[in-house]
Amino acid sequence: MNESVLIGKSERFLDQIKRNEISLSDIESPEKFLKLYTYLKKNMDTLHDMRETMEIKGYTAPYRSINKYGRPLTGETKAEDMYDVSRHTQYFRMNAAAKKNILDRVKSAMSSHRIAIGHLEEFATLECSSCQSKYKGHEISLVKLGNCQCGGSLKLHVNTEGVYRLEIIPFLPLSGDYMVKLSELSSRSRQAFRSMVRILKQEKRGIVKTVSLVIKVMEDGRWVRKRVTIDAHDEANYEKEIRSQYGSNARIEMMQFHRKKPSIINDKQVQTALSLGYVKYAETRILQFLPVLLEESLQDLGKVQEYQEAMEVAERKANKYDDGDDPDSLKKFFLKKELLERGLLDEGENLNKTIQEDLKNKELLEKSLFQEIPRIYILWDLLRYYLTTSYDRRNKHSGPFPYLRPGLDSNQIKAFHDFKPDVVEIMQDHLSERVEYIPSLGRVLSSKFSVEKKMKGLHLQMGPALGAAIVSIEGNLSVNKTAKLFFITPKEVQKEKETLETLQKPATSKAKQFMAMMKK
Repeated sequence: MNESVLIGKSERFLDQIKRNEISLSDIESPEKFLKLYTYLKKNMDTLHDMRETMEIKGYTAPYRSINKYGRPLTGETKAEDMYDVSRHTQYFRMNAAAKKNILDRVKSAMSSHRIAIGHLEEFATLECSSCQSKYKGHEISLVKLGNCQCGGSLKLHVNTEGVYRLEIIPFLPLSGDYMVKLSELSSRSRQAFRSMVRILKQEKRGIVKTVSLVIKVMEDGRWVRKRVTIDAHDEANYEKEIRSQYGSNARIEMMQFHRKKPSIINDKQVQTALSLGYVKYAETRILQFLPVLLEESLQDLGKVQEYQEAMEVAERKANKYDDGDDPDSLKKFFLKKELLERGLLDEGENLNKTIQEDLKNKELLEKSLFQEIPRIYILWDLLRYYLTTSYDRRNKHSGPFPYLRPGLDSNQIKAFHDFKPDVVEIMQDHLSERVEYIPSLGRVLSSKFSVEKKMKGLHLQMGPALGAAIVSIEGNLSVNKTAKLFFITPKEVQKEKETLETLQKPATSKAKQFMAMMKK
């Protein structure tokens, strides 16, 4: 396929996705759910084919082919030839930029579709009314034409124990337009976006993956230097390994260790898409209740709104004078005039102290909300996902968080800072969210990973009840409260809590044998 044809076809397909708005209304009906799921799956298959074609055609390194078109030496060519070479180089550069941009956009769209499909798969289980077959997770893709394989109709059951947030799907850059969506964020949300990306980029401490060595080898009666790269191994004897490959005379002159530092979400495009989805969703939720919260928190919201209106009027008037030497001075002049007319200044032409306090409190409140609520949303979902799933499941299935590290080290766990209790309380009151302040989030996660390590190979159930029990123990929350957070019964939490306590302090001979077996 011709380069321009491939780029044009890809752009038209992505623009078509952009025009097709995602609606979550009546998503609990099997027909509406499967329609959205099938639509995203088909898009994903098309995007995958596009990416493969582009990678085969060299879109991953489009500038490499330009290197041979170097600028010729001045003395060897005429001015006309220099102009032609420069013009051709510019053409190839523009073509390379178009290739890079379209591949980047396709990858972004694929990441967003993976996230959306993962959340839908966590959301529902489909059950056949005839043969009682159940489809969940990636098995949903086996359903054809909205019916079971036996031809029976399907019923949808919402997976209350799953970890999903379908509301972020409309805000994901499904058409790869992440730069456009980023530009549409408010200044506060852009700050929140940057902090979210930093959280998801939190790196694991460096693990040595490969070792580069400079060695001396005797060949044809003379010493020859060679550079070789080998895989790193624990307690490896590199000198012995080199001699086994290059002979007993081989000597190591230099060693260089190459470390790999995987992130919590180990893919740049997924980091961006998740951050955008959560930040934009949080922004819409905040704007819904913010006027009511400000009315409750400020002494005189009406005066604050008048001040903001005066600021806008002053800025518009100042912008009319484009040739002004000092636009800031003009803005201050018009603002002072507006405030005087509105009676917001005292006799000394100073802003009323009540308004000053309200403006300061409003600034602090909005900054805290726009920064903290997106962070709480994503960390709460990540925390629940780690607590309610097994290591094997996270390792084998992408779920709602593609490229998520199945386990975290102590450095990555630092990203899970404790939530601010006052913001959690606001979310509970104004958003009706089942979010709870848990002290020492990092300790809770560390405990879960420790339990997973002990239970490895024992084929014990790793479900919501176990995660709730760990939160109850490490977070000092009541059984009833944790049961409500994880959508299970207090009886299930209490049972797992007793099991965990038995693991720590075995009381019976069988429990002691069990602990001894795990320590081996």
